[in-house]
Amino acid sequence: MKMKNRIFFIAFMLVWVILIISNFIIKEEAFSQQENRYLANFPKFTIEKLLEGTYQGEMDNYINDHFIFRNTWIKIKSGVEILLRKNRK
Repeated sequence: MKMKNRIFFIAFMLVWVILIISNFIIKEEAFSQQENRYLANFPKFTIEKLLEGTYQGEMDNYINDHFIFRNTWIKIKSGVEILLRKNRK
């Protein structure tokens, strides 16, 4: 691996690890005023949910609702959609 690629890979992994650790540190919000809705709670693990396949979906919803800088990402996405003139349904 070339030195340039190695530096890029290490920098990428460092940012990724910092984001993951930050997700565990940030305070969890229960309500999103921006979306006017309650955010997903941490799902309770049961063997039944795991076998039915519903636990993974609940965990995905939780992670999506509590990702670090979530509101900033939503603003960026909305701004890009406005610039691309996407229709909202």
